[in-house]
Amino acid sequence: MATNLRVGLTHGYQPYREVEPVPAYPRVDPQQPRDEYPRQQTSQRADKDEHARRRFRAMRQLIDKLKESETLVRVDFFTAETELHDLGLAIAEQELIEQLLELKILLEPINDLFQQIRQQAAAPELESGLIHSQAASFLPVFVAGLSEYNLNFKQLRISSGNNNHEIFDAVNKEGRFVSEKKRLRLDFRAFPADDNTQMLLLNICVLVAVSEMDEDGRKVLLYQRPNHTYALYADKQINLSI
Repeated sequence: MATNLRVGLTHGYQPYREVEPVPAYPRVDPQQPRDEYPRQQTSQRADKDEHARRRFRAMRQLIDKLKESETLVRVDFFTAETELHDLGLAIAEQELIEQLLELKILLEPINDLFQQIRQQAAAPELESGLIHSQAASFLPVFVAGLSEYNLNFKQLRISSGNNNHEIFDAVNKEGRFVSEKKRLRLDFRAFPADDNTQMLLLNICVLVAVSEMDEDGRKVLLYQRPNHTYALYADKQINLSI
């Protein structure tokens, strides 16, 4: 494209300055191959992809094993929260009486404890816990590297009666007494009372799921539903295929 300019008796053509060719920018090292930067960017992308693939390795391994024989479904946060609360309460009601009777807790304090649990039914906390062990696993296969995910009932009061010397001795000497069986962990501690009543504070930890968390705090959970299928919840940022 050009502008027709009349110069004396001749015509001259002057290109638009804004479309003049730009001289090539001199390279710092002329010997450097021209694809140096694409290679560097490709390497960075590969490192990033590899970092993403390394995320949630234990859970991916567990899912791969379960898929061979079990049914897995994805659930959203509210479904997982509701089902884990219901699951934890059901496990506590099924397993707690047996464990307390073995610890020589009387029936009257047990009944009172269950009333407290039902009153807290909407308030217990879902929290990540200890490293998941094979001894406590509820899954048909075990994969190392996962953590417990628990429903916790806290600050329950229980009257121990006169038959619990083992509990009181441990609480007085060590500050706590812990009993673990199946999917329940009972943590007894001293009750700060001024009178001579033999009361204890009890925290009940119910194993409801296994979990894994990445370095950014994103988590993935897997638990078994009452119909024996397995539910998988992952934070929405996570693309975890099942």
